[in-house]
Amino acid sequence: MVFFIAAVFLSWKKVNKLPFKTEFNLSQKISMVIYGLLILVFGYYNVSTFSGFSTNMKAVQLDFPLHDGVYYVGQGGSHVQINYHHAHESQAYAVDIVKLNALGSRATGIYPNELDKYEIFGDELTSPCTGEVVQAENDLADLVPPNADPKNVAGNSVVISCEGVEVLLAHMQEGSVRVQSGDRVEVGEPIGLVGNSGNTSEPHLHIHAEKDGKGVPIEFDGRFLVRNSIVW
Repeated sequence: MVFFIAAVFLSWKKVNKLPFKTEFNLSQKISMVIYGLLILVFGYYNVSTFSGFSTNMKAVQLDFPLHDGVYYVGQGGSHVQINYHHAHESQAYAVDIVKLNALGSRATGIYPNELDKYEIFGDELTSPCTGEVVQAENDLADLVPPNADPKNVAGNSVVISCEGVEVLLAHMQEGSVRVQSGDRVEVGEPIGLVGNSGNTSEPHLHIHAEKDGKGVPIEFDGRFLVRNSIVW
């Protein structure tokens, strides 16, 4: 950006020294104003996303709950432009995670109907912290994309009370949840498999932490994950 600004400035100086200046008609001037406004609007839109790559709030430290492959963050961060969950108070710092294959794709094919073509489907989930299971759902069907279940948003899921917050892992595979309410779990303990239940567009892991109904930031092994983050 520094070199670009310098190049524009030097080029302008050279043009400005020429013995003539370009005259613009009314139509061209109007177009220039429109382009200028578009640059300001979209420039602000993009620059404002930078605030979403960090947070001033203290984050809860968790272990990453997936361990077999390369994982990609589709939604994450502290700004709605890189994390649509941020618009919802309880999910403000939620993270949506998919898995990538050797070609860097999350699935075999373009938005396939077969669940097993999604790399993350069936991956084992482990507890991201040590605590008590306060809620568990295990009997909801896995849906064929793009079908979703908005009445059961989290789908098959586990909520663990730990680190002073409640951590939700959502969209798990039907019949795979290994824990139930009241169980004590240790960090790294298997709790189920990634599925495609609930209000979801495709197999992925949704995870967030909340306290008193408000979302709190989470870090995995000290990393605040945002859209396009890679974990392996």
